[in-house]
Amino acid sequence: MSLPVEKAAITTHILNLESGRPAADVQAYLYGPDSSEPIASARTDADGRVMQWDAPVELQPGIYKLQFAIGDWFARQERDSFYPEIKIAFRVANTREHYHVPLLLNAHGYSTYRGS
Repeated sequence: MSLPVEKAAITTHILNLESGRPAADVQAYLYGPDSSEPIASARTDADGRVMQWDAPVELQPGIYKLQFAIGDWFARQERDSFYPEIKIAFRVANTREHYHVPLLLNAHGYSTYRGS
């Protein structure tokens, strides 16, 4: 029996709606409030998730951004994508909460929502 993976304060999950499969090995960057450079980065795992970042993330109130290198991911599959990257901005109000930001995508569109 494996131990559960501890989650970062901000996590994400990407699902390719065309195939119904997770989008594994997508490069993701996390930007903090007032940050022009990423505060952390990661690649999605085999289940399309980022549960931990390459740097600790300590929440502060403000606007955060997730950026996904979607064009590169589609190109590795020898497919075109309308969007070279996807940026999602969201507000962190309560620093004691967990923020999960899923991304549902295909080569020509995407949607997102606040997950649990």
